Amino acid sequence: MQNKRTTEYVTLRIQKNKTMKKLVLLTLPTLLLFSCGEGKTHQTSSRIATENPTLSEGTTNSIASKGIEIPVGSLSSMEFEEIEFDFGNVFYPSENLHTFRFKNTGTEPIIIVSAKASCGCTIPKKPEEPVMPGEYGELDVIFRPKAGQQGTPVTKRITVIANTTPKETYLNIKSNVLKSM
Repeated sequence: MQNKRTTEYVTLRIQKNKTMKKLVLLTLPTLLLFSCGEGKTHQTSSRIATENPTLSEGTTNSIASKGIEIPVGSLSSMEFEEIEFDFGNVFYPSENLHTFRFKNTGTEPIIIVSAKASCGCTIPKKPEEPVMPGEYGELDVIFRPKAGQQGTPVTKRITVIANTTPKETYLNIKSNVLKSM
């Protein structure tokens, strides 16, 4: 009788361990997805907008989920020279700067409403003045690796919201963070 109980106990412990392993394997990717060191890459479906819808005078176009209002007037389009930049190997701690250049390919001035990064270690700086049609603008991005990113490849996403079609443009930076010497 004692031997049967021991066998049942061992069987239950094995099943419990398997369940815990499954739980960890299911929650670990979710935690990594939302952590600062997320490794996923996002890209836009196209580099340039081909549509040019017009807002009626006196109205605004809002992105309700983000509470951001796009300026009144016709929408424009922009084309970035690159949508992804690889810093290569960088050390922790360090400050790494890259400038994304873009051209206003539309007929209206471009006003960048916001530029936000997927992590606090990445700081975008948007142009404060409108970029006129046919002119170039620059968006600076500083990447300051965090201690927890040492020894890992890192990909960060910058979301640019402007009076363009599409309203959101996604830029990516990548690097391999090395331990300090």
